Amino acid sequence: MKIFLALLIIILVVFGGYHLTFRQFKIPLFARTFYLSGLEFILLGVLLGPLFFNVLDENSIGGLEPLMALLLAWVGMLFGFQFEISILRRFPILQLLAAIGEGLVTLVLVFAGIYLTFGLFPEIPKNMKIIYSLALGAGAACTAQTGLALVASAHSIVNKDSLNLLRYISSIGGAGALIMYGFVFLLHPEPTSSVSFLYRIAIEVGNTIVACIGLLILYTLFLTKWRRSEELHLIIIGMAVLSSGMASVLNLSPLLLNFLMGFWLVNLSLEKERIFKFLISVEKPVYLMILVFLGAYFKLDSAWPLILAVSYIVFRSVGKFSGWFLVLALKPDSKKHNPKLGLALIDQGGLPLAILLDLLLGFRGEFTLIVVSTAIVAIVFNDIIGIYFQKRLFVVKSNE
Repeated sequence: MKIFLALLIIILVVFGGYHLTFRQFKIPLFARTFYLSGLEFILLGVLLGPLFFNVLDENSIGGLEPLMALLLAWVGMLFGFQFEISILRRFPILQLLAAIGEGLVTLVLVFAGIYLTFGLFPEIPKNMKIIYSLALGAGAACTAQTGLALVASAHSIVNKDSLNLLRYISSIGGAGALIMYGFVFLLHPEPTSSVSFLYRIAIEVGNTIVACIGLLILYTLFLTKWRRSEELHLIIIGMAVLSSGMASVLNLSPLLLNFLMGFWLVNLSLEKERIFKFLISVEKPVYLMILVFLGAYFKLDSAWPLILAVSYIVFRSVGKFSGWFLVLALKPDSKKHNPKLGLALIDQGGLPLAILLDLLLGFRGEFTLIVVSTAIVAIVFNDIIGIYFQKRLFVVKSNE
């Protein structure tokens, strides 16, 4: 009974609260960035979780895991819809490579730095250190567009070409990182398994390919003829439920699996505009529910995990700063861009939070909770300092 009460409370709070969140109130830019990203819903999840009111206790959270997988499937499909090949081809190939390369540079540096930091925790198995480091690196590669859009709307901007380039990087750069994140599921520990490591990888890759092909065939069959809006919405919801359940059964990432589905649909389906319109119509409630669940999982019972958060912030800042030089190296007009603009990419956004929830569902454990909790702290801090750097690097004069 408690699980239904918890679900009802979450639905009421999220669908009631999102009408107030994301609105352009006249408040300072610092507070507006925090407010428009919905991060206050993480605090709400903490209040509903075991640390305070215990509405979302361990049993309730476990019972709601299928809903979390569905939310991740929705986010993954929506993210995949950003990569329509016909649109991407309008941009120079070097610019696309620079955007993806910037994210991968950050991923590599954060992966190496966090893996070294995990040397302070000898009780963690080596393969789990790799998994955590790769997941945090993938989240670190992502950049939010929220702060850049707010700065552009609230101030007079210097060098709008650089701002447009950063917004392009923020929309594209997470793709390579998300693909790399999929490799963590190839390293999933199976202590009772007697098969070789390479054989397990082959099985996981095969399962992913078969799942993608099967889902794509189903989508194609359902969308071969024109459907009314109600029918189309039912198909998308049903397929999201099916794909998220399939990912859970096969121990795959619902986020990554549906990212691939979104990519295929936006490039192959004639109904892509109607599908995207439906997906985006509930994007905000889906995102806020993810924040609530992450808040419910939040756990910091010692000061030691904060070392991980500090390491994450430092290595990610270095990664973004270094990745920007790769962008400049691939841009023919690099001299007109400020070499310090990598610091304007520190704001992380929502995709890393979805990656964290995906990690929680795929790799349950006490230390996974600590890793995710410290990453949440680091992400919130990055969002705060990100807007500061963006204002320093772009603002000419305030319009407020």
